[in-house]
Amino acid sequence: MKKLIMATSLAVVALTGCAYSQQTTHSLAAANVNDYKSKDHYLNDINVRAMRHFVDRFGDVTDVAWHRSNNSFVAVFSSDSIQHRVIYTQRGDLSYIMKYYEENRMPRNIRAQVKSTYYDYKIYVIQEIEVPGHPDVYIVNLQGDTEWKKVRLCQGEMEVMEEFKKGK
Repeated sequence: MKKLIMATSLAVVALTGCAYSQQTTHSLAAANVNDYKSKDHYLNDINVRAMRHFVDRFGDVTDVAWHRSNNSFVAVFSSDSIQHRVIYTQRGDLSYIMKYYEENRMPRNIRAQVKSTYYDYKIYVIQEIEVPGHPDVYIVNLQGDTEWKKVRLCQGEMEVMEEFKKGK
């Protein structure tokens, strides 16, 4: 058992290499997060269950940055023009996965539902939230001629979360 854990840990370290922080300008980025590139923190400090799950699900990802928040571990990476944030609890259980992407990466059925109602709006950015045991939630940011809208979709139901008027 110890050999298996050691081999898995070494494989993870070899696959992920050094974890460097990624700069982001996205307003939905997680706040109060410390990265693991300082001398006080090591990849070994990340919960083994979280690391195993990450390698099983996203093993082919190269530029992963691990962060530590108050009571969670956050893995941040990009794959196929989709930015991922995978959040694990202190115990290493998967809390949720957030994906950020543009309209061309959006599922067709979700895009059709949004465009059927908001056909004059441009889809700006989509945030997809996956929570284990729950249906996926899509938050779609829309840009119109005079306003911005943030729309939430879940299980075929759509609701406006926020509306902003553009300044002149």
